[in-house]
Amino acid sequence: MDMIGMTIVLPALPLYVEKFSTSTLTIAVVYSIFAACAFLGGPILGSLSDRYGRKPILVISIFGAVAGWVVFALATNIWMVFFSRVIAGLTAGNISVAQSYLTDISTDSKDRALKLGLIPTAIGIGFVTGPAIGGLLTKISDVLPFWFTAVLGLLNGLAAMKFLPESIAKKQKDAHIELNPFKTLWYGLTHRKYRTLILLLLATSMSFESYHSTFILFLSRRFGFDVTAAGLLLTVIGIMIAINQLVLMKNFWLKRFKPYRIQVIAAFALVILFFLATSTNVRVFLPILVMLGLMEGTLTVINGSELSGSAEEHERGKIIGVSHALIAISQVIAPIISGYFMGNYINAPWLISMFWMIIVCTILIVKKKRLTHAPLDFSGRNELENI
Repeated sequence: MDMIGMTIVLPALPLYVEKFSTSTLTIAVVYSIFAACAFLGGPILGSLSDRYGRKPILVISIFGAVAGWVVFALATNIWMVFFSRVIAGLTAGNISVAQSYLTDISTDSKDRALKLGLIPTAIGIGFVTGPAIGGLLTKISDVLPFWFTAVLGLLNGLAAMKFLPESIAKKQKDAHIELNPFKTLWYGLTHRKYRTLILLLLATSMSFESYHSTFILFLSRRFGFDVTAAGLLLTVIGIMIAINQLVLMKNFWLKRFKPYRIQVIAAFALVILFFLATSTNVRVFLPILVMLGLMEGTLTVINGSELSGSAEEHERGKIIGVSHALIAISQVIAPIISGYFMGNYINAPWLISMFWMIIVCTILIVKKKRLTHAPLDFSGRNELENI
C-alpha cells in the first residue's frame, strides 16, 4: 500500500506545486528538501533499527510519511509545501529498513537478490495502479491524491503494527547511535569492505535522480502529456517492471548471469538508452522509456543486494542507512542541477543521466576485481573480502 500511495502522487505532485511556483528550480527544490532531510535521518533510523528492531522503526517511518502528506494537502503556500517535505524526509526510512528486514530473513545471496527484488516489484505494482488512480483523483480535486495517500499510509502503519513480525533475533541494545550523519557516511565511504559498492550506488543514484525529478515536466513540455496521460504511461512502465522482477529476475537474469555481469549489461545499456531518450519522436521515445525502466530496476536490485549482503548483521541497518543517505544526497544535488539546465535545454536531464552512468561503467571496469567477489553467505561474509 505504501508503494501504491507513493505512485498515486507521482504524476500530480510537480503540477500541484506549480500552483505556488512555476519555476522548475523551485519544483526541484521541493524534491531536494525531502532528500536533504532523508540524508540527516536515514543513517540514524538505520542504526536505531539495529538497536531496537526493524518493526518499530518501520512503523515510525510510515506514520511520518502520513504526517507529511497531511501537511502537504493542507498547504496554502510554498513554505508549507517545504515544511511537509521536511517532516516526511526526516522519517523517510521505510525502504532502507525494509531492505534490512528482507536481508535479515534471506538464506543466501540468490535468495537475497530475489527478496530485495520484491521492493521494485512493489513499486512496479504501484505504478500499475497508482498513477492511473492519481490521474483520476486529480480530475475530482488536485489535492485529493495526497489525502488518499495519507489514508493508505495510515492503514499500512496500523497493519504493520499488528501483523509484521520482528526480523532480528538478537537486537544490538548496546549499539552506539551516531547522531552525526557525516560520521556515519565517512565510515561507509572509508571502510574497505563497503566503499566501492557505496560509490557505485552513489553514481547510479545520481544518474537516475537526474531525470526522475523532471520527468513529468519533460513529458508535459516535450509531448504535451497531461497528468492522466503521464499516469497511464507510468502504469505501463510499472507493469514491465513487475514482470521483470517477478519473472525475468529469477528465470533469466540470476539464472544466466552472475551479479557483476548483470551490472555491466544494465549500465552499458542505460548509457545508450539515455542518449536515445532525447528523441523528439514519441513513437521512438515510448519503447525506449520502457527499456530504460527495465534496466534501471535490474541495476538497482543487484546494487542493493550486493551492498546489503556485504554488511554484517549487527551493522546492516547502519550500512543500508548510509547507502540511502547517499541516495538522499543525490536527490538533493541532481534535481537542482537538472532543473537548472532543463530551463535552458529540455534534454539536459537525459544527458546528465548519461554522464553519470558512464561513471558507473568506469567504476565497474576499474574495480572489476573488487566487485567480482565470491557469493556471500547469509551472514554477509565475503570469502574474498581481503582482496
